[in-house]
Amino acid sequence: MENLTSKQKNYKVLMTLLSWIFLIVGALFYIIPNHVIGIFNIISNRTGYFQLLPPSSEKFYLDLAVAYMACVTAIAYMISRDVIRNINLTPVLIVGKTTSSLLSLISFILFQKSLLYLSNFIVDGAIVLIVLVFYLPVKKELQLK
Repeated sequence: MENLTSKQKNYKVLMTLLSWIFLIVGALFYIIPNHVIGIFNIISNRTGYFQLLPPSSEKFYLDLAVAYMACVTAIAYMISRDVIRNINLTPVLIVGKTTSSLLSLISFILFQKSLLYLSNFIVDGAIVLIVLVFYLPVKKELQLK
């Protein structure tokens, strides 16, 4: 194993975990897209607050979403394989997840009060914050060397 500091090891673990999560979520999006929407619609029905999203037979945006998940999976995986050499990929991951989060918030506010939009805003926003908490100390360590 590489000679990593404890902060770098923690960041490596986080990126490994995120790469698996992104891979699994991307696969679920592709394999059972309407089931994912359906689960959120069931929860939305029970709350009585959120609007339901219709199932979709459209595949173009699904393909784009899965391609995005493949990209963030690859970025997280590459960072996990070599934290020191690939740490500069982190801002790309942060831009992607921040954009996803903010677009979901905009969609929730302007277009449809969907639990799926709100959940994506919260989850991707939380991922950004967690990544920053782990990334910034490692980046600072590497700049001091």
